[in-house]
Amino acid sequence: RPCAIILGDRPVRITMLRAWESLRVFGKIRLLLGLLWSSIKQPSEKELREWMESILNDRSGKNDLLTKAMEELGKSFPTLKRVIIEERDTFMVAKLFQVASMLMTMEDINSRDDKIIVVIVGAGHCAGMVEKLTVDGVRGKLDSSSIRPEDILPALVETRKMKLANNEDVHSLVTDVVQFDFSFAMEHGALQ
Repeated sequence: RPCAIILGDRPVRITMLRAWESLRVFGKIRLLLGLLWSSIKQPSEKELREWMESILNDRSGKNDLLTKAMEELGKSFPTLKRVIIEERDTFMVAKLFQVASMLMTMEDINSRDDKIIVVIVGAGHCAGMVEKLTVDGVRGKLDSSSIRPEDILPALVETRKMKLANNEDVHSLVTDVVQFDFSFAMEHGALQ
């Protein structure tokens, strides 16, 4: 069965710019100081060993490193968690609906082939995306009204300087579906 790889995440550059813009001056200073401090004060070998043992020996699932990191980010920098995790969850769900809609309109109406979409995302996005795929989330907004992914996406890609109306790249993030080009990658030695 032929398949296509669709790149459905928001570009890192826009995510980082929106994350930086979401912080006030004090938050930016706190973030920079925290990054500086973490690069200076490295954990000792004993602390690393204890930390690794607590994760590896945990049978309860309560030491899930990713969940703890998300909780900590949310406590320290709630706007960063919103931009880096929650906005990207919404962006990817909207893109998923955009791809599904495109597949339904592209295929021959008489075609009986089932359409299968396989979504591969980082573990930190699974819970948020599943929540948004429910009727109460983004799916509910898309199913119950005339709202389309193109109505949700602009608020997730614009920055203070890069607006939909005057930036072709930002506009394309709302209207286009980006497909990975295997032939280009093969020609340029990226897949060897």
